[in-house]
Amino acid sequence: MFPEGGAVSPQPAIVLEFINGETLSSASFSADTNYLHLIWQISCGLADIHSHEIIHRDIKPGNIKIDGEGVVKILDFGLSRNNAAAETRSIIGTPVFMAPELWGDQTIAFDSSIDVYAFGVTCLALLAEETPLSLRKRPPSQPSLTDFSVPFAGLPSEITHILHQCLATDRRDRPSMQDIQNLLAKHLLKDRHRATVVLNGSANTLDCKNRRISLNATVGSLTIEYDGLVFSVTQVTGAVYINNTSVSIGTIVPGCCVLTFGNGGSRSFVTFDVSNPEVMP
Repeated sequence: MFPEGGAVSPQPAIVLEFINGETLSSASFSADTNYLHLIWQISCGLADIHSHEIIHRDIKPGNIKIDGEGVVKILDFGLSRNNAAAETRSIIGTPVFMAPELWGDQTIAFDSSIDVYAFGVTCLALLAEETPLSLRKRPPSQPSLTDFSVPFAGLPSEITHILHQCLATDRRDRPSMQDIQNLLAKHLLKDRHRATVVLNGSANTLDCKNRRISLNATVGSLTIEYDGLVFSVTQVTGAVYINNTSVSIGTIVPGCCVLTFGNGGSRSFVTFDVSNPEVMP
């Protein structure tokens, strides 16, 4: 109500965004591409939160929403802390999603790895009705990779492994959210990269339709193959360099570089450029 006469004194207020969408719930997804897009978005949000030195402290499906345009929103920062003030004397959080170090009976110091742990449990909870018994103990312990992997059947083992590492008992063994984001993006972009290789003025394409290319110069040769995820060297002879670093079998060819064949006075140069597709929700 406004006072008569229209005079209004300044009052503090909190303005919140209204999100007309669906809150995530347990066992509501299958281990498919749609699920990978979802957890990739969550990982992007958490990586951004952590880049600003903030710890969320209560990551779980009930605090994540998908709006009408399919964009994931991380909610409820009521327990969040700055890295500089990351300690507590109370056991606070949501059981099952709380990392082992949060169950201490003394002053508890923590860092952003507790969000990584909660993210791992969240990824599991979105697929399964129940979490393994080891995660329901107080404090919890990391389940075996075999037990953890069951709901993730059909996903790349590299993804299952990094999500399992999120639940490591020792927080130093957990990956960063940026590492998780990058790995999920890599797999979501499978077979969508395209490299352009220019040799002697002639352009060649390397992509999911043409996965192998051999480059030959008088002083050396190089074969590069695309496995849908990365471009790697599978054969090399002579003196060959990528951005002045010697090449060997298994070398990953970066997105934009110069390949040099030979050294000294007799050298040939090849440009290698990869398009950068974006992961979209």
